[in-house]
Amino acid sequence: MGFIAVDWGTTSFRAYHVDGAGKVVDERADAGGILSVKDGAFETALEQKLAGWDVGLPVLAAGMITSRQGWVELPYVDCPAGPADLAKALRRHPLASGRVVHFSTGLHYASPSLGHDVMRSEETQVFGALDSGAKHFITPGTHSKWIDVEQGRIVHFDTYVTGETYSVLKAHSILGRLITGESMDAAAFRRGVEASLGDPAGLTHLLFSARSLGLYNELPGEAIASYLSGLVIGAEVAHALMSRDATADYLILASPKIGGAYASALEVAGAKARYGEPLAIVAGLSAIGRAAGLI
Repeated sequence: MGFIAVDWGTTSFRAYHVDGAGKVVDERADAGGILSVKDGAFETALEQKLAGWDVGLPVLAAGMITSRQGWVELPYVDCPAGPADLAKALRRHPLASGRVVHFSTGLHYASPSLGHDVMRSEETQVFGALDSGAKHFITPGTHSKWIDVEQGRIVHFDTYVTGETYSVLKAHSILGRLITGESMDAAAFRRGVEASLGDPAGLTHLLFSARSLGLYNELPGEAIASYLSGLVIGAEVAHALMSRDATADYLILASPKIGGAYASALEVAGAKARYGEPLAIVAGLSAIGRAAGLI
């Protein structure tokens, strides 16, 4: 049977009406992430977002909706884990309309460096892209993830607060004062990546060059944002590749518009990268739903 796939994050909402053949026949998206829901009225919000779609279809929901700030907080499943492990951890939640939501949780990894690393929804994207044959996945974003798979199960992952760091530095630090434009400057971005790859441990030192190069007119104001992005993404790539095979095949689970900077940085680092299916999360929720016997 068909189902409804929901990816409900911190700042965005996406839903997909999937038919019995696994094809997306309709989709909806808006900026109504979990933080926009007032007074915990998640059920009302969901019904409004899914209005007109068959209430008899099971809803499989992933993302920050199962976090502490979300609708139903679910404990993380420990790595290593695959779709069947998340299927066992699904939480069934009937609504007043008769619609039934099955919440899918995220994963926990006992990180040697962080103590604990966690994610919600990125694992589902990976499970939807397993047929790509890739063993290493990257999910760019505010908190990007590098995820490693063995025999269809996630065994290891690392989180980098790269997107958030870039946003904070650009908008709330003196490093952003000389920025005069937002357009991508490929040469400036590459320069930043190369600087971080050449000094993987020196990011907090290198960051000041985003100001000093501007002061001495070696970088025009419209190129500084790209250079700053190159510095922080380059530092992430340098660190991530320290513990991984730089010659391996890396699958970026994002569109070229979002993942293009990572593809460029990996190329500078000498690594191979390609893009995965944009709707991988739908395939991932489908795999979890099938393992649970729901679809």
